Amino acid sequence: MLLNEQQKIGLFFVALYSIFFIIFMQIHLMSGVISGLLTYTLTQKLEDFLARKMHRWGNKAKLFSVLLLSLLIMVLLIGSFGYLISWVISVAKDPQQTLTHIQNLFNSITNSLPKELSNYLPDNLIELRANALNFIKEHVLYLQSIIKQLFHSLLIIIIGMIIGLIAGYQQNKRNITETSSTSTIYMQALKDGLDRLILVFQYVAFSQVIIALFNTIMTAIFLLVVLPLFGIHLPFSKSLILATFILGLIPIIGNLIVNTIMCLVAFTISFWIAVIVLAYLIIIHKVEYILNAKIVGTRIHAGICELLIAMVLSETLFGVIGLVFAPIFYAFLKLSLKQLKLI
Repeated sequence: MLLNEQQKIGLFFVALYSIFFIIFMQIHLMSGVISGLLTYTLTQKLEDFLARKMHRWGNKAKLFSVLLLSLLIMVLLIGSFGYLISWVISVAKDPQQTLTHIQNLFNSITNSLPKELSNYLPDNLIELRANALNFIKEHVLYLQSIIKQLFHSLLIIIIGMIIGLIAGYQQNKRNITETSSTSTIYMQALKDGLDRLILVFQYVAFSQVIIALFNTIMTAIFLLVVLPLFGIHLPFSKSLILATFILGLIPIIGNLIVNTIMCLVAFTISFWIAVIVLAYLIIIHKVEYILNAKIVGTRIHAGICELLIAMVLSETLFGVIGLVFAPIFYAFLKLSLKQLKLI
């Protein structure tokens, strides 16, 4: 099969984008790319909504969409840090009450465990604290590297968001000032690749919302219907359901956080309840893989097996961020090859 000039150039830029993605996953900067794509897409969608619904805004809708998203991000970040700081202060104000809560939780977990497992736990809170301090001393460098990596990832995400907002505003501005423009075939191929990337990101973001809704509904049925039928009432069930949806919007990591919290809450009742909850979460997590592949695959006409193989392979090579980015990467490659009429 002979390729024409346009297909050769298009294929070159697809390979260039692919190399760019692989390098960024390897050096742990892909979280910034994803956050940038998110804010860029939200800026475009919000600007379109304001332009349609509020005609009097005119061109100001483009600036207002960026300002509104910037304000929302600042509120979320400040609110999250503020809540964390207030929690630390409240713990520091009454350390005795905190220790009492920890002691009660420790006793509850110890009593709920089978005797064979409870023998491996410390006898009391003092011994637990001593073991924890010894662990911190022995692994201080490792813990420091984890904290450093967390702050580094957070910084990359914030920088990515800022770049996405700026790019969204600049794109909106170009849409106003450029009534007609001519670009070289190379610039057009580069722009087409970026447009395809944004399009498949929208597909994946939409699927993530559907997955979060599915996960929330299934969790609500499990916590409010299934467990109560057997006389089991998990504490903070409604809060856990709300957290399932909010954190479920964050791929993989959000589910890991809420699943850990749910297992810890279940541990306060009994060990076997925690095992049941963990088994349920594992099953739902595997169903989410298939659901994600189905939704994205339908949009790009890809089979579920194709996307699942891509997700497993990417996770093996690049870890969690590879799993998060795999649907976007594979959808981008397939959509690009389809539009270039190579498949």
